[in-house]
Amino acid sequence: MKKFIISSRPKQMTKNLLIFVPLFFTVDTWILYSYTDIQVIIFKSIFTFFSFCCCSIIGYQINDFIDRNLDKFHPIKKNRPIAKNEIKYIELFLFIFLVFIVGGFFAYLVNINVLFLFTIYLLLSILYSYIFKNYFLMDLIFIVVFYIVRMSAGTIAISFDISIWLYILTGVSSFLIITIKRVSESKNNLNNTRANISFYTNKVFKKLIFFLGIITCFTYLIYSVLEVLENQKNWIFILTSFFFFMGIMRYIQLTNDDSKGEFPEEIILKDKYIFLSIMFFFLFLLVSLIKN
Repeated sequence: MKKFIISSRPKQMTKNLLIFVPLFFTVDTWILYSYTDIQVIIFKSIFTFFSFCCCSIIGYQINDFIDRNLDKFHPIKKNRPIAKNEIKYIELFLFIFLVFIVGGFFAYLVNINVLFLFTIYLLLSILYSYIFKNYFLMDLIFIVVFYIVRMSAGTIAISFDISIWLYILTGVSSFLIITIKRVSESKNNLNNTRANISFYTNKVFKKLIFFLGIITCFTYLIYSVLEVLENQKNWIFILTSFFFFMGIMRYIQLTNDDSKGEFPEEIILKDKYIFLSIMFFFLFLLVSLIKN
């Protein structure tokens, strides 16, 4: 059982927390509902989260299976169960099938649209693993799409509309994070584990990362100001921009001169300054919603 848990990469399930973003940013709307309705909304978000965690797990198994021979030369990935041949092919197939059934069930419990996005995500994940992850820029585009699909699933699950700027922010910020990841992989001289990594050794990507960081912060600022001007939030909401900026800039700083960006979840979970930025961000967000 332990080998399947390791192979599922539980730390990387943090990416699916994006599903809860629409829930948090619409709390001022659904908090006025009855206790029963609030329970339904929250459970739908949780079920969607579980569903897309299953999507991620399946994607990781397929990706690790395809890269199993290359991963043996990677200093960290070589310890993954599939690369070490600890999981037999029949075990892997049964595990993927079981996770698919569980994920599909959770998606169905939410609604048919979430089940549709669940299926689309899986198909895109298979295409990415088999084909597009080896093509320069296409790998970035696919991962950005994965994040936007997560956001869309979180929105559809609770049946509330969110600002188009949140979708734009998701796209830009995910593009920033995956670019940093690819550049960090190139610094580790891991070109032998992925065909397109050599493209990211170009120094222009350092400038691109800084540019994407500025665009990400500016996008959130636009979103926060528009929310206040449209009377969706009060002025305290604009203050969340400061903590958002701090978190993004800290992340860029930590990944600027070394290869930490290869595992973004490690940075987000372990760096105390990013953690504090996230905590204060949500604190001010909740205060702004309560005061609204």
